[in-house]
Amino acid sequence: MADSISIEEFEAALDRYEDVLEVKARSVKGETSLEELDQFRYVEAPAQFSKKTGRLMDLKDIQKLLEWKLPSLPKQVASNSDEKVHEACKDGFDHYAAHPDDIQAVIKKLTAPLKGIGPATASLLLAVHDPANVIFFSDEVYAWLVGKGKSSGISYTAKEFEQIFTASTALAKRLDVSPIDIEKVAYAIIRENEPVHTPKPKKEPSGLPRGRPKMAEHEKKPKKESSGLPRGRPKLPESQKKAKPEPKPKKEKAEPTGLPRGRPRKSDAESVVATPKRYPRLYWKGKGTPEEGCG
Repeated sequence: MADSISIEEFEAALDRYEDVLEVKARSVKGETSLEELDQFRYVEAPAQFSKKTGRLMDLKDIQKLLEWKLPSLPKQVASNSDEKVHEACKDGFDHYAAHPDDIQAVIKKLTAPLKGIGPATASLLLAVHDPANVIFFSDEVYAWLVGKGKSSGISYTAKEFEQIFTASTALAKRLDVSPIDIEKVAYAIIRENEPVHTPKPKKEPSGLPRGRPKMAEHEKKPKKESSGLPRGRPKLPESQKKAKPEPKPKKEKAEPTGLPRGRPRKSDAESVVATPKRYPRLYWKGKGTPEEGCG
């Protein structure tokens, strides 16, 4: 890994960078080619916006850097104005000039005022501002410098970038190389062993119409001659039809008796007399007398 690589191994990996990038570029589609974006990131942007020039990036410059970093540009970044970009960059770069080791505070000043800008993108802005000392926080750099070859578990925090910054500074000092070269070597070493997704080539049109081809006339089955009969079950002749049963006669309505409906009431003679032994509740409610049933 990075802490044990020799200068010879480092330079050999750096020579392989262009080949690895070319393979990667075949699977990346965009308005601008990956090679052009790579040229802007490593050559044009540092030449135009490093601290030596004193110039600050506009929103379109950040958008182009993000196009290099990401396949598609987040909409949130486009909502920032040039004024906000200038203000955030000036505040962050001024703090970096006064406190170059206070990396987490610098990252916070670059990310807090701008929408869609996280620690990884903020490190990219700082790397363009000071390419001689600052490295970009990429997945490959993280995996090679501090992740033991793996980028899984990465959270893209300012603290993680501080670890990368410290490891990159130590490696640059040991081998006398630049942060940009460390980025390229990390990319080459991590990416060259990954499987490359190659899109399937489009099929050439055959010129034939779509769908099932028409059959030749001699292959078609001959149509059956029409019988002239109507479709469905044939009607029965009148002689074979079943005669409809005669309807049942309706019951005549009974004459009303004038009596009320339901069970007739019992007469007074048939009503039960309450006694203390039989129906005691009725007895004590006054339905009977104390003399009844006492003998």
